[in-house]
Amino acid sequence: MGKLSPRLVECLESVDRVTPIEVVVELQPVDVTALPAGSRHERVAALQAAFQRELAPVAQRIEAAGGTVLETAWLNQTVRSRLPAGALRSVAEEVAVHAIDLPHPIYPA
Repeated sequence: MGKLSPRLVECLESVDRVTPIEVVVELQPVDVTALPAGSRHERVAALQAAFQRELAPVAQRIEAAGGTVLETAWLNQTVRSRLPAGALRSVAEEVAVHAIDLPHPIYPA
């Protein structure tokens, strides 16, 4: 299982390797204590740049596996993507990947 959530592993057991699956890839958190000192604006820019550096090899692996990056969010260090079920374990091998899960729907209160 490793970096794949239990929900995702369960889903993978019911589909074939070529079925496209929409997932959220969570990247390893950026060490904010290592960011340069400066104004809030400068620290945010440094965090965004660090996210882009971590994202690049993950996005390349997703696309090389026949997937598509649908959306990224630097604030919570995530990448929403769609890729063949059989490629998920390959993406999970990327060092920058912390976890992969199915999207969680958000409902109004």
